[in-house]
Amino acid sequence: MKKKTKKQAWIISGLAVVLVLVVVYALSSKTAEPVVDAQLRVAETNWNWGDIAMRDGIASKEVEMTNDSSTPITITRMETSCMCTTVQIMHVDGSKSALRGMVGHGSNATLSETIAAGETVKLKINFDPNAHGPNATGRMSRSIILQTNSQAQPEIRLTFVGNVIK
Repeated sequence: MKKKTKKQAWIISGLAVVLVLVVVYALSSKTAEPVVDAQLRVAETNWNWGDIAMRDGIASKEVEMTNDSSTPITITRMETSCMCTTVQIMHVDGSKSALRGMVGHGSNATLSETIAAGETVKLKINFDPNAHGPNATGRMSRSIILQTNSQAQPEIRLTFVGNVIK
């Protein structure tokens, strides 16, 4: 009889764990309600970094993004085109989004980062010229893709180019 009770306890424990995982997934996968006319204004959507020396390490840039509308806008996905690039949203109050990079290389693109009406945030972009090894020099082009809950602006794409040198 004790053997049967232990088995039942394991089954109940297993079901409880599955239920908790389902609830956590459901809560984390809520999608932002769509907004119609609101858009984010990005100060700079493409730039040329020029020469990026490997010996100098990671190159960083901050780009301002402003919600000029009267409606909050949520960034629902954020990813980069290559593992050598990461991006993060930084709010004026010091809070930050999760760091995002290339999906499939240790990064998840899903995000729920709300930019309040009238708020200006900074996108912190990092490019690691050493990510592809010591001989990966020459011209490069990368992208950062943000998806929003705005029907007027469902996607924002930033692109940059540069020349990696030793």
